[in-house]
Amino acid sequence: MKIGVTCYPTVGGSGILGTRLGVEFAKRGHRTHFITLETPFALQGIDYDFVKVHRVSVVEYPLFKYPPYTVALATEMSDVTDSAELDLLHVHYSLPHATAAQLAREVTGKPYVTTLHGSDVTILGNDPAYERVNTMSVEASDAITAVSKFMADEAHNNLGIEKKIHVIPNFVDNEKYQPAPCELIEARTEEAITLIHVSNFRPVKRVEDIVYSMCVITKKVPNAKLIIVGDGPDRRRVERLIDKLGLKKNIRMMGFRSDVPDILRCADALIMASETESAPLTILEGMSSGLPIIATDVGGIPEQVEDGVNGFLVPVKRPDEIAEAVLKLNADINLQTKMGENSRKTVLERYTVDRVLDQYMKIYESVI
Repeated sequence: MKIGVTCYPTVGGSGILGTRLGVEFAKRGHRTHFITLETPFALQGIDYDFVKVHRVSVVEYPLFKYPPYTVALATEMSDVTDSAELDLLHVHYSLPHATAAQLAREVTGKPYVTTLHGSDVTILGNDPAYERVNTMSVEASDAITAVSKFMADEAHNNLGIEKKIHVIPNFVDNEKYQPAPCELIEARTEEAITLIHVSNFRPVKRVEDIVYSMCVITKKVPNAKLIIVGDGPDRRRVERLIDKLGLKKNIRMMGFRSDVPDILRCADALIMASETESAPLTILEGMSSGLPIIATDVGGIPEQVEDGVNGFLVPVKRPDEIAEAVLKLNADINLQTKMGENSRKTVLERYTVDRVLDQYMKIYESVI
């Protein structure tokens, strides 16, 4: 099969999922063509067989305040579809990709599949400047998918989508992310838990709530540790809060890292305090690494984390309840171990590459 993939290669989950899907299909012998503004980060410097990247050329015209990207994208999608004899286009993040794909279908006659992502339904879907045309282009897709039931429900309610939305979850490389001895930092002791948080430090992640929870935790477990991985607009504020609360000896800021799988192996639990999430890949990576998850009971997270089984769900904006869940794990190593094993089991049962790719392949075959 020959597949065209369009995504924002450097923006959040849509770019990650689109790139990973294309690469995994290429590994299985399908020819994948990425049609984007930039080369996806995961492809830079790597020569995958059966993968080709097509850069969208956007010309600046003095007549226009902003370059007409949607038309340029639709033209490139049409040209690549014809020249590469693509079977279908798979677009991630509807705006403006679904509209461009609809235009390309008018030119080429080839079907397109739209996968909805977080901002499609939480921000852009509610903006009257885009809503009617964006909804029409999504509705016109030959098939629509979303990575969680939460997102599918939001799309029906907020975007007014009436067509069936197929829920196909994110996936994780369970061989890359797997339980193994820590080789990066000092090993934990049974008396003090080591936590990890991975994010892009945006306000919605509420990283400060996690820092506040460490105030409570360290009063009872003075040697408890928190590893924070990532970078973003809130990082400076988080660093100042850590200094203000006197937690520098307990919290280690590691910045952006390319060795996240190795760092996860040095933690005992993964923690998230987000206000909303669609279906975070970070949680799947932590689960695949055999970690219990402590996360807020929002968005699509309850579809990944079963409270009391592979982790704990806590209310948003409640650092005290985050701390309570952490202290439960710290006090019971058997519970911690069992929840970690359940996390890994959940991934192997529901979120492996093969299971998810099979679901997408059924969708592709149904529209060709």
